[in-house]
Amino acid sequence: MKKIIIIVCFLLLTGCWNYRELNEYAIVTGMAVDLEDDKYKLSFLIANGNKNETQQAQTSILTGTGKSIYDAFKDISLMSPKELYISHLSIVIISEDVAQQGISNLIDYLMRDPQSHQNFYLIVSKDSAASDVLAILSPLADYPSQNITSNVATSEKLQGKISDASFNLFITKYLETGFEPILNSVIIVGNTEKGQTTESQEKAKQDAYTKLDTIALFKNDKLIGWANQDESVGIDMVLGEISTLYYNIPCKTEYAVTVSNDYSVNYEIKKNKIIIMADAKGSLMEVGCDIDLENEKEIKKLERKVEEKMKEYMENAISLAQTYKTDVFGFGNLYYKKYPKEYNNIKDWNDYFSNLDIEVKTSFKYTSKGTLEQSIDKHE
Repeated sequence: MKKIIIIVCFLLLTGCWNYRELNEYAIVTGMAVDLEDDKYKLSFLIANGNKNETQQAQTSILTGTGKSIYDAFKDISLMSPKELYISHLSIVIISEDVAQQGISNLIDYLMRDPQSHQNFYLIVSKDSAASDVLAILSPLADYPSQNITSNVATSEKLQGKISDASFNLFITKYLETGFEPILNSVIIVGNTEKGQTTESQEKAKQDAYTKLDTIALFKNDKLIGWANQDESVGIDMVLGEISTLYYNIPCKTEYAVTVSNDYSVNYEIKKNKIIIMADAKGSLMEVGCDIDLENEKEIKKLERKVEEKMKEYMENAISLAQTYKTDVFGFGNLYYKKYPKEYNNIKDWNDYFSNLDIEVKTSFKYTSKGTLEQSIDKHE
């Protein structure tokens, strides 16, 4: 019994040797990185645990500048009465000009800092300063950073155009042989200045809000181009990083909406060609035209149209990546693993990739037509 008591006491004592009160720290939940006068402008969103009379969590933004990320961090430290603590960081927003210049310095800082758990989202602000995006308030979240991270997490599951935005995955692709990274982007819709006020947050219709946009293409650590909406969908389809996807399929004068919730992709890697085989199953969710859903031939026609749409998305995405000469799909990594000698003889894989023969094959099957046996027009 005495041994047990001694061990417990020892564990309790050693576990608390560096214990510090939580209120001694300034908890950083969001970070924004901009450029200002050839210096880094770093903004931290600080979460204050106290709440006001409306029970809304209070936040503040501290900003510093410096020739390096760490310089800017130390500049913020000079104005903070508490020690900055970034272990609860949930999102890092990078401005477009920072991304175009290159983010290797930021990556190095985030990986080197012992406080950084590296389990946060990385995103590019499009057409707006990263600090402005960080400051937009939302009534649906306690903190602005929480609003964006929740949006990303939800959209990854429900929208095919939103990719996995985690810092860890970006680093994996950045460091992999024959793989170039991508990031999601975010825009501000509305009046930026008014959207940063608590008055806007209390309105039924906000003055401004943040919205996820299209995929940013990188080459090494630099932003080199943007995908549009359809190309963003195609990129995630080629990567196989989707769980739910919907298609508007034309049928006569209107559309039939198809939702795919069972999607897989496989690759056949040859020395001079890559074949992508995409297989999907899904449901008919909305029928806006007169069509006989009990007619097997009509259903087959719709399935072929879905396959054509799938192929169109993917081919457009491949064409975009080849135009920018950036292999965001990681075909070079697959080629390297199968043909290491041949890969090492290629002087520049991205240049080789831009002229590579890539074939897309698609397959789609309806597993459900919903609870109605016919379209509403047929029922009438």
